[in-house]
Amino acid sequence: MGYKAVIVAMQALLVPALVQGQQPIAFDTVRLNPLNSFLVGLSVFETSDGYRVWGMAGDGSGDVQDLHVLSFDEHGHYESVFTYQNDLITWPGSYAPVARSNEGGFVCGVSEFSSAESMTWLHLYRFNEQGDTLWTNHLVTDTTVAVRKCMQSSNGDNLLVGLHYPPLGAFLCRTLENGDLVSFTVLDDVPSFFAMSVTETINLDLYICGYGQSAAQNNNNNANLIKCGPDGSVIWRRTKPGISWYIDAIATPDGGVVAIGFYQEEFDVPSTAFAVKYDAEGNEEWSRDVAQTDLGSRPCFLTNGFLLPDGTLALCGTLRNTTTPGLWDNGMLHKLNADGTILWSRYYAHYTGLPAGYEHVFNAVQPTSDGGFILTGEAQGPTPPNTSRLWLVKLDSMGCLVPGCHTVGVQEFESALQSALQVSPNPAREAVRFSLELPGGYQLHGKVQAVLLDAQGNEVGRQLAQANGSLLSGAIALDGQAAGLYYLHLRDEVKWLAGGKVVVE
Repeated sequence: MGYKAVIVAMQALLVPALVQGQQPIAFDTVRLNPLNSFLVGLSVFETSDGYRVWGMAGDGSGDVQDLHVLSFDEHGHYESVFTYQNDLITWPGSYAPVARSNEGGFVCGVSEFSSAESMTWLHLYRFNEQGDTLWTNHLVTDTTVAVRKCMQSSNGDNLLVGLHYPPLGAFLCRTLENGDLVSFTVLDDVPSFFAMSVTETINLDLYICGYGQSAAQNNNNNANLIKCGPDGSVIWRRTKPGISWYIDAIATPDGGVVAIGFYQEEFDVPSTAFAVKYDAEGNEEWSRDVAQTDLGSRPCFLTNGFLLPDGTLALCGTLRNTTTPGLWDNGMLHKLNADGTILWSRYYAHYTGLPAGYEHVFNAVQPTSDGGFILTGEAQGPTPPNTSRLWLVKLDSMGCLVPGCHTVGVQEFESALQSALQVSPNPAREAVRFSLELPGGYQLHGKVQAVLLDAQGNEVGRQLAQANGSLLSGAIALDGQAAGLYYLHLRDEVKWLAGGKVVVE
């Protein structure tokens, strides 16, 4: 098919993490495109030797974007990349579009088009565990066939959903496990439906979510969720009025589904990230507003999530809010109970000291074998070079970069300051000193405290930091502390600033 996989050796641009080597490992890193164009993470998975990230990158010309599969080790260090080049605009979807295969490896739908032609080529890509293609298979050539999501059903079939035009509507494409096309169906009985995600029920029915254009709402987008049979025959449809999208659907063990996205009652009204639980018959069981921005023109939405074995939900997304202290452009992660109760919310930014508009977006979240989370997306930073960088974040089971962060009384996390924190001596005996040089113009909210926790998460020391210009410093006495591993956290009244491990002799 003329697709060429090229392994490109590039030096990683990483933000050092102070927590490497501890269990669980956590990190926050970015990867820049050396061609001075965008690079965005779309899907991420843990593998036996680290993490694989599927991303999109430009070539600098503005006419070509390619699919990249990047490898990172368990500490977040960049290792290598497969670049799939074809001189076209490549599109696999926006939010967690890649699926694990039942036979090992991964599978993904890919739309390819050019600005000079009116046709789209839809393909299925099958990857091995290392992110290299085992095969690619052409499925459909049509006008607009913009794939959004791929999943593998319990019987091994591959399911792809997205937007078809004309006629304007969602498509459902089914292939065998080997990539042979079974059916391509346009759901034209659900008018103007833009499909974003698909998931399978325990009875092999499907939930497809997205948004539709409603003439009654002046063609504004309305969140849409349909339940259909394996062939795409619609069983029921649910919509949410106002301006809204469902971006992802998560099947639940009782045959129901949780749909996530955002809504606005009307333009210029603050946007709200929310989740809704429907039972198998389409009855709404609960609806939960998870986060809200301050103005209607600012983004706030959930993008992806998964169900944990205990029935809780992990949901990620993005938020911009310039009136709430500390919340500017943040990626966010929320954990909800099965009844929609919010257990905790965390907000993260890789770059600090930038004005509003430098987005931090989590496009995908997956569980890790140590009980934590791995997330990828986009962190926009200063120019030059290009502002758009692939963002990769590994957190522990409580959403922390350093264990115990959830005990210090804040929920926002400013990971860009990690590399500026100095802790000495380490190992320590009588006292541990800390210093943190803040970037120019950095705004603190209230006094900064240093909190020391033991390995079990118990607070064993606390001290106010002294400010001398942009330098924060201080010391915590270790009198009476047993030898072992401890964790130091610096926080102001709003956010966690930085942290690391301390060994006491």
